[in-house]
Amino acid sequence: MLRSLLLGSAAVLWLGCSSVATPPAMEAPAPAGYGGAAAAGALAGAREVGADWWSDFGDPLLSQLIVEGLEHNASLRAAAANVETAFAQARLDGAARRPELEAALDPARRKQNTAQSGLTEAIPIPIPGFEPGGVRSFAFTSYGLSLNVRWEVDLWGRLRALTAASMAEAAASEADLEAARLSIAGQVAKLYFGVVEAMQQVELLERTLASRERTRDRVVARYRRGVATALEVRQARTQIATVEASLAAQRQSLDGLRRQMEVLLGRYPAGEIEAAAGLPHMPPLPETGVPADLLARRPDLRAAEYRAIASSQRIRAARRSLYPTFRLEGSSGTSSGALGDLLDGDFSVWSLAAGLLQPLLSGGRLRAGLDLVAAGLDAAEANWLQTALAGFAEVESGLVAERMLAEQARALERAANESREAERLAEGRYRQGLVDYLQVLDSQRTSFQSESQLLAARRQQLESRTDLILALGGGILLQPGGPAAGGGD
Repeated sequence: MLRSLLLGSAAVLWLGCSSVATPPAMEAPAPAGYGGAAAAGALAGAREVGADWWSDFGDPLLSQLIVEGLEHNASLRAAAANVETAFAQARLDGAARRPELEAALDPARRKQNTAQSGLTEAIPIPIPGFEPGGVRSFAFTSYGLSLNVRWEVDLWGRLRALTAASMAEAAASEADLEAARLSIAGQVAKLYFGVVEAMQQVELLERTLASRERTRDRVVARYRRGVATALEVRQARTQIATVEASLAAQRQSLDGLRRQMEVLLGRYPAGEIEAAAGLPHMPPLPETGVPADLLARRPDLRAAEYRAIASSQRIRAARRSLYPTFRLEGSSGTSSGALGDLLDGDFSVWSLAAGLLQPLLSGGRLRAGLDLVAAGLDAAEANWLQTALAGFAEVESGLVAERMLAEQARALERAANESREAERLAEGRYRQGLVDYLQVLDSQRTSFQSESQLLAARRQQLESRTDLILALGGGILLQPGGPAAGGGD
């Protein structure tokens, strides 16, 4: 992971030092401030989110699980591999700008047959080793060493633009990795809140079941004394069966959340994940800044901007492909009958050639390629704008949700307190014979629903605060500062 971060920083530095600019059409309607800030109470007490923003929840187990997820999640490992692939591709594309030098060693072993017939007729002198009409074989070895160089001189910047496009794509992959880390941390946090809330819901149902059983026992005792009716007994038993069914369903939900959490952490889904007995406390509101800051803070927006830059550089390369291509080729070599003499040769055999290639007729291929990358730039710019607007909407909605969920939680807390007191009064009056059992049933259902809804609302508040932190870009990695602005094409 550290290597990916170093590669990402190198890409951003390379892009910043080069004349790579954000396409001018990429502008988002960003007001001076967030309208939802007023709904969140003007963000009183807000502060800047740190790199380990999850520690603000004050739950050591939550922090431990998030760190484990960031280290072992399989999707993050795949995203990190994609970063390595993208930078390898960038290095591969950049190699085309440098000369290519090859060394070739060509050993050869030859055998040649020579017949004496014809020789003795012209030269009546006997040749040693030759029999009249016979064949003499000669075998010899030769070695050749050559050096070949090829270089496309990047007169118009075509290769440089292709390299810049590859580096921008690599930087986008690194931003994708950062966005994935941010997403995994948020998913772990929200799943953890879900596990804790499910545990509390199970505990509430267990308390409710015990309460319903006590009520049933009282109703049965009253029935035996002739004070209660058989209908009331059956209603009490129905309530117990209903709570038992809800308890089984809630335990199944808790088991599913635990296994989902373990898969996210890279563990075997054994359903054994532990969590705190209560929900974490609410961290301070994050500092939002102004909407324009979001363009550099969110990694998904940076990734979309880098991809638009890559498309812009591909257009530049496609335009330069219409210009002449200038290539240099050269070679030098020597040959010898002895391998040891090769390095002592003077490489007197050499050649040097230069070529200028101008495309004249390609069936519209080059123009079609230019149209293709131009359409890709339009798509990349539209995707960036859509991502930016979605990001603004997430922040605005998160700020409004802060106030709405707080009001909801306060109302549910009052309802839970009142319903508990109403249940206590109804049971007391029933024992005194002042009300019928239906009022007891109604008060019990209302009390349970209020308690359950309050637990869910508190979890929703924590999830909403997490979503707001994620919408603002989080703070998992040091922000590289976004794509640099510079000279254009």
